[in-house]
Formats: sequence, structure tokens, C-alpha cells
Amino acid sequence: MLQFYKPNPKVTGSACSFWASTTEKAVFSSFIKQDGWNTKSRTGSFSKSKDNPKAKAIVKFSVSEAAALVDAISRNGLFSAYHDSKNQITKINFKPYIKEGKQAGFSYGVNKDSKEDTTNKCSFIIGLNFGEATALRLYLERNLGRIFDVMDIPHTDGSHPPAKKKPTKEEAPSKNADILDEEW
Repeated sequence: MLQFYKPNPKVTGSACSFWASTTEKAVFSSFIKQDGWNTKSRTGSFSKSKDNPKAKAIVKFSVSEAAALVDAISRNGLFSAYHDSKNQITKINFKPYIKEGKQAGFSYGVNKDSKEDTTNKCSFIIGLNFGEATALRLYLERNLGRIFDVMDIPHTDGSHPPAKKKPTKEEAPSKNADILDEEW
């Protein structure tokens, strides 16, 4: 699990975590809002928010969404997604964070709106500096690799993923051609 904690004295901070499930072939992210601040130790607390549905959110990213998040970090771009479920709409935004005319890192935000009660809305945001964004990119790449490995394991019924077809004589490269794929 990769975790980011960003408490502040104004008690407006957030904590955010990322983890992967090879069983579900997905990457998850959670947010929790800060609920207190200790001025003596200069630390924030989050424990009271864990049981408050308005102070926490969980997002499930598909493989392609997690890969798009990696791409946004790699090319310094934007990733956004819209998840519509039975009870709520979740909007996800990951983008460069600009402060005083310069990029200071990335901003990751989630807005959660109830379909049953339009006044029931929650928003979460956390800033990631460049090092944190790089750690997130590497973490996602590593876990996407693990998910891909599981996707290539034989199925429980004994079947395997489709085998590569051997090329016909006409499809095979000539003996003088540069061979990039050892299977040829």
C-alpha cells in the first residue's frame, strides 16, 4: 500500500492511499479527511473520520484507468474519470498543480455526489509533489505488472490464454531480416 498524509493546522488536510487487487484486477484509492490537529506535536489526526461516510471515499480504477493515470504522470498531463453507480456519482481528477505560475506537482481530487440526496456531496483533494507523483507512477506500474501476470495464469478450468500462432512460411521473416521477436 502506498500512503500520503497531508494534515495541516487548519484541519483541512487529507490522507490518501493506493493499493492493488490482483483478484479484482483493479487498483483502489481511498481518501479520508483530517479531523484534528495537535499543535504541540504538529500532527494531524484522521481516526474520527474513518466511520463518517462524508469524510471518506474509495475509488476503484480499472486496469486502463490506472494505466491512464500512469500516462498522465509520465507526460505531465491530465487524467479524469466519471464513475456512475446505483447510489452515487464519482468524479476523479488528476492534474498538474500550478502555484505562482510554476508547476509544484500534481493535484488529485475526488468528488462524490449522492443520487438519492443532491445535497449530500463530498470532495477530497490532495497535492503530490514531483517525488510523490513519481512514487505513485512506479507503484502503479509495478502493480499493473502483477495484475497482468495474474491475467496470464491458466484459468481454473484448465484452459490457457490463447497461444501464439506460429507464422506460416510466407509470414516468417527472411533469414537476412532483423529479428526482433525471438519467437519468430
